Amino acid sequence: MNHALMNRVLTCKTADTVSVENGPTPILGQGEILVQLIACGICGTDVAKVYDPYFPKPQKIGHELVATIVQSQSSQFTVGQRVAVAHHAPDVESHYSTRGSAPMDPVFKSSNIDPGGFSDYIRVPQALVPFTVVPVPDHVPDLRAIFMEPLACCLRAMDRIAIARGDSALIVGAGAVGILFVPLLRDAGVKTLVTDVRQERIDLALNWGAHSGRTVAEGDIAEVAKLQSVGRGVDLVVLCVFTRETIRTAMNAVRDGGTILIFGSKPNNEITIDWWDIWRREINLITSYSATPELMPRAMALLSGEGYAFETLVSHQFPIAEAQTGFDLARQGRVGKVVVTERK
Repeated sequence: MNHALMNRVLTCKTADTVSVENGPTPILGQGEILVQLIACGICGTDVAKVYDPYFPKPQKIGHELVATIVQSQSSQFTVGQRVAVAHHAPDVESHYSTRGSAPMDPVFKSSNIDPGGFSDYIRVPQALVPFTVVPVPDHVPDLRAIFMEPLACCLRAMDRIAIARGDSALIVGAGAVGILFVPLLRDAGVKTLVTDVRQERIDLALNWGAHSGRTVAEGDIAEVAKLQSVGRGVDLVVLCVFTRETIRTAMNAVRDGGTILIFGSKPNNEITIDWWDIWRREINLITSYSATPELMPRAMALLSGEGYAFETLVSHQFPIAEAQTGFDLARQGRVGKVVVTERK
């Protein structure tokens, strides 16, 4: 490959704006691979990095990546392979990793792809190649494979909670990530309720296997949760939207001794909670941040089978040059999954 060729890179240097800059194609070191963009999903974290003042600019963006290998210095992968790529890997022997907290490892948070997922060409460092690069089976569409990393995040959350067949759950927020929990809970034998501000998201969740749902405007979902659980409340609440209102909903809907999983939050999100109520009811508060390397193949295995055709969740596709429109739509929250793609 001619490394003198320009590489278009989407970056965020100023608030509320993404821009395309030309830079050099990355040069590989030992054990690294160079991939060419096929598609990269816009994650909620990407949106926050662009629009939330909490994140100082500039910001590197893009990590839900499907690409073709165009150069390889790794014996593990060859040119021409189509792969899904995630962006963080820990020191697998660190204190954090050996105790189940790999995403808290400083190495995990400092690692990344170069220069970011929204680029023509992306270098995958040697430290990531064995852990975050997964071949995409021929029958799996590009727009399904981009969900490997977010689905792996959901799998980790599922691993961190105690559920059993016959349990009940409430998902608060059925957006691009919340909807991924529906088939996972369905396959675990959990009876799932969903609440969201939009009726079309409720309908989508029902199609994916949710038992019932109610929009916020239709009334308190906690009432439904208790009616369907002999008055107990649900065993699990998955909070994909974490606000004063949603934590109140969770507390009203969860059973005594149940679990509230905080899966999504925002910076500077200070919310008052009655800790007396948490204590006396033995409510389990669990958080889950990101995914660990071993979950990437698990996620791809699910995407390779039936019942996980997540490409149907993609509502908009934009080339790199028009990515600003895609980010603005994703920020509005009135679309499905938005993807940046150079696939013709």
